[in-house]
This record gives sequence, C-alpha cells and structure tokens, in this order.
Amino acid sequence: MRSAKPFRRGAVPVVCALGLALAGCGSSSQAASHPSSTTTTTNSQTLSQRYTTVVSDGDKELQSLSTQLNSAKGNVVEIQAGFKAVSATYQSVAKAVQALPFPASMHNDVTAMVAALNKLTADTSLGAQSVTTTQFDSVFSQLATDQKAEVAANNKVNHDLGISSIN
Repeated sequence: MRSAKPFRRGAVPVVCALGLALAGCGSSSQAASHPSSTTTTTNSQTLSQRYTTVVSDGDKELQSLSTQLNSAKGNVVEIQAGFKAVSATYQSVAKAVQALPFPASMHNDVTAMVAALNKLTADTSLGAQSVTTTQFDSVFSQLATDQKAEVAANNKVNHDLGISSIN
C-alpha cells in the first residue's frame, strides 16, 4: 500500500498540472475580443469559442478530479478510481477537440494535440491499474513528461486560433 506523503508529493504538482495544461486555451472573452471584419474571422472566432469551451470544461473537471486524487491519502482503490476518471476526462476532451471543424491548415497541429491528449489518457489509464508506490511514481513521472508535449501542442492550436498560449 502507498503512504499518503509520497503520493501527495507527486500528485499535487502533476495532477494539478493536468488541468493547467488545458487551462491556457484562453477564455471566451479572449476569443471574442478579436475584431470580426470578415466571414473567415467570424468562423474562426466561433471555432475559438467552441474550442475554448471544450478545453475549459475539461480543465474544470480535471481540477475537481485533482482535488479528489490528492485527498485519497494513499487509498489505492480511490487513487485508481481517480486516475480512471482523469483518463476518461482526457479521452473526452480529445474526442471533443477532434470533432471540432478545424480548417485543413490546422490539421497537423490539431492532430498533434489530440495525440498528446491520447498519450495522457494512456498514462492515466496506467495509473488506474497501478498498485504500488513505484508504479504510481512512474505514472507521475511519465505524466510530467507527456504534459510538456500537450502544452506545446496546445500552444500551437491556440496560436492558430489567435488565443493566448500558456508557458
């Protein structure tokens, strides 16, 4: 069984970062602040707003799940359930992003973001199957690495849509 201290040490920065990786997609107010002089811009704004909503909703869910995971206090069953929920959230966001009508010019960037989200889905699925401290620590380490790729991919999509990026 896992003690509370090592789990919390890894969970707080990594699991909280789960939501933060998605949070940088901006807000509806940022998306709406761009001038709408052409039909293309208006369509882009609508896409920006839809994208922002998908990502913001995912972020809120991940923040809530992060709190639940961090309060598991070493209970393996609760930790596994938390990871399963986080995995489902990443999968849902990836599917929702993929379903948005991005222009062909954004295909590569969107594909990279969806792939990064799918990698995080796989990482957290492993967390849901983990039972030892070593396994959980390995999952957190992999998540930290893969979140960097998701942030980079997210920033490219944000740039394409004219939304503020995150660091």
